[in-house]
Amino acid sequence: MSESQLTSDGNSVRLGELPIAEPSPDLWGRITHAHQVALRRARRRRLALWSGSAIALVAALVGASALRAPTNPGGEVDWQARAQALELQLREAATAGRPGALPAEAYSELVRVDRALQAAYDEGAEHPRVTALWKRRSELLNTLLQARRENVEITRI
Repeated sequence: MSESQLTSDGNSVRLGELPIAEPSPDLWGRITHAHQVALRRARRRRLALWSGSAIALVAALVGASALRAPTNPGGEVDWQARAQALELQLREAATAGRPGALPAEAYSELVRVDRALQAAYDEGAEHPRVTALWKRRSELLNTLLQARRENVEITRI
């Protein structure tokens, strides 16, 4: 059988004998429409992807800012978290080889505030008292950190 013949259930037909079918007049219109639909779907997918990425980025930024500036539900500063972060920075500055040891007077003031905090917790003190002590500790640590960064020696007059 030659290549120009088609077989179907044992019947052979020559290609030249096949009827030539004309495409329907609206074929190009349907092709154009299908292409436009595919383009719209692709735009919607890209828009959904970009929107999802933007939402995730905003959520990450909001989460990072919430971690950076700890606050209580009332909107006040979380002095305990701030003091803990400052203490970590002070330890990092000390281990980074920056000169300047913690002065004895500053250390004794820090110990005094820590003891007052422990006593407040032991006594079941009210929130304002504990907050004031954490604020004092945070301010003291901030001063010590700034002094270490600027290589200033703290002395008492």
